[in-house]
Amino acid sequence: MKNIHRNIAFSGLGYILPLLASLATIPLMIKYMGEDVYGLYIICISLIGFMTFVDLGVGQAIVKYVSQYEVTGENTKIKPILDIALMMYVVLGISIAALVALFSLPLGKLIYNADTVKAVMAGKALSITALAFLLSYINQFFLNVFKAYHRFDIPAVIQNSANIAGIVSATVLVLLGYDLLVILWGYVIIQVVALTAGYILGKRVLPVGVVLGLSFDRHIFAEMLSFSIYTFVSNFLGGIVSRLDKFIIGAILGTEAVTYYQIPHTIAQMANGIIQVLSQITFPRFSELSSLNDTVGRLALYKRSMLLVFLASMGIAVALISAGGAFLELWISAEFALKSTLTLQIIALYFFFQSNTVVAYWALQGSGNAKVTALSSFLGTVAYLVGIYFLTQYYGYNGAAMSLFLLLTPMPYFYSWVERNVGHKFSEYLLLTGLFVVFGLLIVLGLSQLHRFMPSNALFILVDGIVLTGVIGAALSYLFREELRLRFRSSVNYK
Repeated sequence: MKNIHRNIAFSGLGYILPLLASLATIPLMIKYMGEDVYGLYIICISLIGFMTFVDLGVGQAIVKYVSQYEVTGENTKIKPILDIALMMYVVLGISIAALVALFSLPLGKLIYNADTVKAVMAGKALSITALAFLLSYINQFFLNVFKAYHRFDIPAVIQNSANIAGIVSATVLVLLGYDLLVILWGYVIIQVVALTAGYILGKRVLPVGVVLGLSFDRHIFAEMLSFSIYTFVSNFLGGIVSRLDKFIIGAILGTEAVTYYQIPHTIAQMANGIIQVLSQITFPRFSELSSLNDTVGRLALYKRSMLLVFLASMGIAVALISAGGAFLELWISAEFALKSTLTLQIIALYFFFQSNTVVAYWALQGSGNAKVTALSSFLGTVAYLVGIYFLTQYYGYNGAAMSLFLLLTPMPYFYSWVERNVGHKFSEYLLLTGLFVVFGLLIVLGLSQLHRFMPSNALFILVDGIVLTGVIGAALSYLFREELRLRFRSSVNYK
């Protein structure tokens, strides 16, 4: 794949740095904002992220069709695709931001139905959030253009620089005594800078002769929409799951419960996010291989990517289940760990299964089977929404965590399509899952025995990190033994 090493390095590093910044600042934010206001802050930031999914699937359509037309030589179709996409981002962005601003006060009352003063504050916060969203939303166009040309490094730098700047500015403003509204205005300024960078650098990536405009081609629009509408459904439902859970928990249990659920969810999501970020690098390549009908190359890419994802997701799940409680106690407080450790373990186990679907998702999207991913998302989301409503009432935020597993109910249908289109059998997936579950369980049991001899939480975490690094390193050496052997021979021959 083009720019593979640079894409992996920048995407991985760009993801890890905001993660570390967030881990370092969350305790301060909770301490100085209070759990109640921090819960509202999380809702506002989550709303920005959620609304970026409401793009009718245009973002993935850009990546799919631009990479497809590049490899098949249909370059004349690239400019119309980009023009239509830009127009849709501008129109949709303005419309959605206006709706959020218009209904900001009713949404504030929904969050704080018994406190008028807090409801008004929440309404103002959501209005500012709408503006930050609009800027971030339009910038998604340029970030997807980079990805279509296999330049995942540039959007990684822009997006994650904005994330770090948002985290740092929010923390500094909190420490200086400013309120939530000022913090959100800081996010607006940061998004202005990010959009400017996206626009300037985006023009440099485009081929010579492709000038952005607002032209409209009905036939290309129809082709684009046939793919993007299903992608939109899938992404929109995924956004509902990953963002609306805070609203549901807040409405049933209060905003304090949002904090006890969201912190574990954020940890597990961020830890597994590196898998999401790196796996999307395969998307344009899957699209190219599908366009060329290269079934052998597509299956080889799929199998190699699947093994790497399984290995990474198992390591992350084991780390969170084994040392998650110790980390929460060391990071925030013993009281917080007591309330949230089980929640973290439940969510960590869910993300192990969820992360192992991402390669299949990109393979199906690349082959144009967006309808399959959309239907799978719909079935899983319906089961989840029913489950979170009842389980949260009976088991609190741990029930909300358990309801995440209901998102996996369409997996047999999902992987039956993978078997038809990619050639990887569902039985092979089940075998891999079983092997990694058993292997991970053995590591957890082994680490629990080691913990008996550890006098501190910091040592728990250190020992777990050393053991898991060794296990994953050995597994990677085995998987890439042929490549390592060839590189060693070539280096020896060169000398």
